[in-house]
Amino acid sequence: MNQRVKYSKSFERDYKWYLSISDLYNFDGASGYFNKKGLPIIVHDAGGVDAKTAFYYFDTQGKILPTKEPEKFRLVLRTKGSVNLHIKMYAQDRANGRLPKILFDEICEQIKAPDWFSEAVERQKSKYY
Repeated sequence: MNQRVKYSKSFERDYKWYLSISDLYNFDGASGYFNKKGLPIIVHDAGGVDAKTAFYYFDTQGKILPTKEPEKFRLVLRTKGSVNLHIKMYAQDRANGRLPKILFDEICEQIKAPDWFSEAVERQKSKYY
């Protein structure tokens, strides 16, 4: 596979952000990473693509590509899963009043969250009223 993939600006931003917060957002509850057919998402191959390319194809198209960087790919998948889990928890806490907007905004500023992160929390909080 040709590694000269043209990534969108939003993908580049999100990928860099996931790597930057991977030490904070590092639990997603997953025991492994499998697609809907039960196949492993992380396939190690020394001749495979880099982690960024593997993540891009899986995240945007659901394609599983062998990667030469399985640990980095796992790190990004775990971080994204953790972010999604935190969005749900923050939405619950925002809905029941345990996380005031001003404190949530401080969290977003500290982690340099993209706009979609806080928008997702605010959009999901209506599920928990």
